[in-house]
Amino acid sequence: MTEQKKLGRGFEDLADDGMSFAADEVLQVPLDSIRPNRFQPRKEITGTAFENLKTSIAQNGILQPVVVRPGESGYELIAGERRWRAACELELEVIPAIIRQADDEKALELALVENIQREDLNPIDRAMAYRQLMNTFGLTQEEAAGRVGQERSTVANTLRLLDLPEDVREMLRDGRLLMGHARALLALKDSDAIVKAAGRVVEEGLSVRETEGLSEPRRRGRPRVRRQKPPEILDLESRLRMRLGTKVEVRAGRRRGRIIIEYYSPDDLDRIIDSLEGR
Repeated sequence: MTEQKKLGRGFEDLADDGMSFAADEVLQVPLDSIRPNRFQPRKEITGTAFENLKTSIAQNGILQPVVVRPGESGYELIAGERRWRAACELELEVIPAIIRQADDEKALELALVENIQREDLNPIDRAMAYRQLMNTFGLTQEEAAGRVGQERSTVANTLRLLDLPEDVREMLRDGRLLMGHARALLALKDSDAIVKAAGRVVEEGLSVRETEGLSEPRRRGRPRVRRQKPPEILDLESRLRMRLGTKVEVRAGRRRGRIIIEYYSPDDLDRIIDSLEGR
């Protein structure tokens, strides 16, 4: 994958499809004439990064204009909600803005692209944004991935997080769980077991690999003693997980072994097959 694709599609890449550009003149637009983007995928804008942005704006002003489109009364944000909210909290009267014409699809797409490129959404809000993009405009996972410059596996694995119980989604949203933890917990299937295991992960500070162990069946009787795998096998498992975007286990014997690749839906299986075939 090229570096450009890793970064996703930018505003200029989206210019030729559903969005018309007037002259990029920066105007000073009254704050009270701007409404938030109704397609905004970010649900919460708080925390240290937001406070730092407010401090920067208070000291240096807004260095990058927001992008708006004409609305029913005033303007609607396309991109720059964090800057706009910071300006509102600082009680500024105007904000530098570029006015562009964009349809609903481009407004949603650009809001999502801006968030992915400029500051990551938490995994749950990102998953909800992908689902919103797909449901609103009837896109497949592959089409949605293409719109935001991501691999299909990235979109598929992110959407799977929405299958988690709400309590666990909140742990992921506020950073108590990492995405790797969440993907490991999904292997448990049962909601009660997932919630219980997630609580243990947070309480004991378990690693992603230790979390994966919670989903493995235990033998009756004596506790199973797991032998430490050789470093080269652990490295191979790690590379396969990164390549295929799912849990992979290598069980190596003296002469032969097995590679176990997990999938979680027919679409996920198709994605893994495509990856194995180099498509």
